[in-house]
Formats: sequence, structure tokens, C-alpha cells
Amino acid sequence: MASITLPGPLGTAADTLRGWLLARLTVPPFGPKGPNPAVGEPENLLYLTDLVETLVSYDSNNEDFEGASPTLDDLAHVRYELRDQKGVLLGATKGIGQMLRKGPEGNFLAYFSEEIRLLDGTVIRTGGVVDDARLTAGEQQTIKAVAVAGPLRGAIGFRQFRPVETHKSYASAIVLYRR
Repeated sequence: MASITLPGPLGTAADTLRGWLLARLTVPPFGPKGPNPAVGEPENLLYLTDLVETLVSYDSNNEDFEGASPTLDDLAHVRYELRDQKGVLLGATKGIGQMLRKGPEGNFLAYFSEEIRLLDGTVIRTGGVVDDARLTAGEQQTIKAVAVAGPLRGAIGFRQFRPVETHKSYASAIVLYRR
């Protein structure tokens, strides 16, 4: 989608409005309001923890499946099934991981984004920068998540994941809320 830049004061006003809307819609509330905040109502809250992700497909330009020899050129497309602890299928994910640069400690930093489709019709987009070395070593990573379609459309929150078996399975969580 192309961005239109308006000249002069009109452009400044548009930028100000865009910034205000972005902040209003994505910044978490300072605290829930009232004795029964809307954020806690079932239709406004998705709280999925102890999830199990199992690899369906993995396509990468780096032949090292274990992730021990990353390069700046690495790009991977992945798909996973998403299940609860009892093995009940909740949905599926498809994602892209791409190396960005080396971080201050020499670790590779990567951008990971995905689309999660839950069986209830909720579609979630995620994205964020992760430390690839720490992830490969088994550390949990957290990225932003937003419901873009379905019953929770507009809900914001986070997605956490850590490898159980590198690239084959992950333990994860998705927490979204709408205020």
C-alpha cells in the first residue's frame, strides 16, 4: 500500500493525527477502568498458554537446519500446527524469518513475522526482532501480536515462543486483549 505525503501544514496535521490514532489504538491502558473492565470479558481476551507448535514445513536458503551456522542472507518460510497441551488442534501458523544484522554482542538479530489462523476465525499477525542465537539456544522470545480478523479483531498483545526442538517444535503462548 503506497503512502501519500501531504505538503506543508496539511502534511503536519495528517502526521499528528496518524500518530495520535496509532498511540490511541495500540498503547495499553494505564490501568483497567471500573470494577468490571472490558479487557477481562471473554469476548475481549484471548489467553492461550502452554501451546505446542509442531513443524509442518520448513523452507530455508541455509542448509543448516539446526541453526548453528547463521548468515546475514538467511531467509526461512515456516508452517506449524498449533495445539493445546491435550493435543487439540487450535489453528496453524505460517511465518517468515529473515536475518537483519549482527547485534552488539555479535549475535544475529532476525525479524520474524507470522500469520496465525485459529479455528474460531481469529487471524493474528505477529512481528518483531529476535536474537537468533538466544532463540536457537532455547531462550524464549516475545514479539507483538494483533488480531486482524475474526471475533477478536483489533485485540493487541504478544506472542511468546521458545524451541523445544530447534525448528521442529516450540512451546508458546498468545495473549491478546481488546479494551
